[in-house]
Amino acid sequence: MVLTKRTGLLLALVLVVAIAAIGFNAWSARSEFCGSCHDVMGEHYVSWSESSHGGLAECLDCHSEPGWAGYYHSKIDGAKNAMAYYLGIEKTEKAPPPGPASCLRSGCHTRESLVADDSSGASAHAMHLSHSGCVECHGAIGHAGSEAERAPSCASCHGDTSSGN
Repeated sequence: MVLTKRTGLLLALVLVVAIAAIGFNAWSARSEFCGSCHDVMGEHYVSWSESSHGGLAECLDCHSEPGWAGYYHSKIDGAKNAMAYYLGIEKTEKAPPPGPASCLRSGCHTRESLVADDSSGASAHAMHLSHSGCVECHGAIGHAGSEAERAPSCASCHGDTSSGN
């Protein structure tokens, strides 16, 4: 098979585009990329970098569901957010908080370790993992700040706990 100059240029173009797409995919998965929209994400990037998860997990580790479908769904949402930012379109909806599947993904926390490490004596993790997400109690874990600022209190589900209820 003889390649014409036109076919060779087309193949070279396809190769360059493929390499650029792979490179952009890797670069845009980094937390630094998410934090590059200073007005919008700068505060979140700083609070993440000062948290216990800063340097251990990237934004997409927590803010995407496990697997390639969840990963690319989050990447598409991020692209929409970036486009809105650069076009000056104000977005009012917030990204959903991480779900339990994100916390329990491979390489992060395991259900077994959470129950085994439960220091409350009441197996709080075992009890809560069946019906609530991690961020309901641990809302400030991924971003530095007080629990009171970032997550509902125990009382929001359990009522007034000061009287022993």
